[in-house]
Amino acid sequence: MDPSEWLARFRIAHERARSGQLKPEERARYLGMREELARSLVAAQGLTLPEGQNARKHFRVAQLFNVEVNNLYATVTRELSRSGFSALVTGPLKDGELVDFKLTLSRGTEPITGRAKVVAVLRQAGNWRVSFSVDKLSDADAERLEVALFDAVLARIK
Repeated sequence: MDPSEWLARFRIAHERARSGQLKPEERARYLGMREELARSLVAAQGLTLPEGQNARKHFRVAQLFNVEVNNLYATVTRELSRSGFSALVTGPLKDGELVDFKLTLSRGTEPITGRAKVVAVLRQAGNWRVSFSVDKLSDADAERLEVALFDAVLARIK
């Protein structure tokens, strides 16, 4: 199948999934398509998947979403995946520190909440660029985040 035809089919399935129109037997096929696109993105990004993990958890998207860390730092994400994100914060966090976060995907929707571990801290222009690995996230919020990430990818591919 031509890649543009495959992508057109994926867009249709993605929109149907977002609007709750997929039948149960179609959902498995759609999830397979999401994994296929994610594997392509992971390969294009030069990332290595941890053994036994799916690509949908690891492909990254440069996307600005509002995020609040520890009810203290309100900022925006720089890039994110289902397994982590990075952001500039005004105060230092310690490598290995566990933090709570609230990630807002769009106005008028409940934020995604979870816990993350600080995995890297880099001083940058008076702020700190901090990378976080998601430690705890509900299945429902993980799904919402993953859908938003595919939305962001599709918005960039014409």
